[in-house]
Amino acid sequence: MNRKVVTVITAVMKDRIVVGELEFLHAKKHFPMLPDDMLLELIERVLKDPTKIFEEHRPHQYLLFYRLDSGQYLVVVIKKIEDGNYFSTMYSTGEAIRPKHKKLKEVKL
Repeated sequence: MNRKVVTVITAVMKDRIVVGELEFLHAKKHFPMLPDDMLLELIERVLKDPTKIFEEHRPHQYLLFYRLDSGQYLVVVIKKIEDGNYFSTMYSTGEAIRPKHKKLKEVKL
């Protein structure tokens, strides 16, 4: 599979996260008012300075990076597979962490 890469971001835990073009375009749908460079900066901000990180193992291994800003939570979803860590999406969950995510194992920072 030939994946077009938008950027690579090193997250708080020193993992390199590949942001692919298709996944970035999907995330843009959640934030249509932001220019591309601002959305990339926002993704980087959440990955480098999260409030909480949760780990999910079904059906694949995912890391959910939450960041609380101005009373609103943003979540960046990262898929971990054998050949690397890949940005999946980013969206707002409003004033709270999603209840189903609170049940997941929290990764200590």
